[in-house]
Amino acid sequence: MNEYPDNELVNLVCENSEEANDVLYDKYNYIIDIIINKYKRGAYYLSVDINELTQEARLGFSDALVSFNQDKSTTLPTFITLCVERRVRNYLRQADTLKHRLLRSAFSLDDNMFGADSPLENKIGSSANDPQVKIQEEEDVINLKKQIDALLSPAEKEIYELLINDFSYEDISSILNRDIKYVYNTVSRIRVKIRKIL
Repeated sequence: MNEYPDNELVNLVCENSEEANDVLYDKYNYIIDIIINKYKRGAYYLSVDINELTQEARLGFSDALVSFNQDKSTTLPTFITLCVERRVRNYLRQADTLKHRLLRSAFSLDDNMFGADSPLENKIGSSANDPQVKIQEEEDVINLKKQIDALLSPAEKEIYELLINDFSYEDISSILNRDIKYVYNTVSRIRVKIRKIL
């Protein structure tokens, strides 16, 4: 089964083949290791058990295999990386929310904190909470993403997606099995292209 290409193995996974699932897991397990190492410090800070975080990463890996769309230009390792990282980030975000919920609820927005001349609510209020501003910002981001998507080649998009998800050049080189110089050169081209539309 090792000799099967990824797309056939993914099809077999969708048909509940445990053997195909194991082959893909053995082949791309290094992605989980890279992402867990990347978020280890944050997990320690939030008192999150690394074993629990690794379990979440494995669930993200399984989700990636089941929902991978072979018609898109993204490769399987890139898609696995994005799914695993998203799952790990969400898990840590939830842990952060639980940890700080008590602290946030301890302050009243109506109180004048630490002898301030106005309530805390006035100090932290900003136009960022205005729904119209938020909608405009979201539309601007969507438009920028569309412009970038139209500019970049499939290979550049792959590297760009990993780059904006905080992967280092070394991680990208390892995930895509590409020479580090190729990654540097591609990132350079991406920057030149994006600079033109900003």
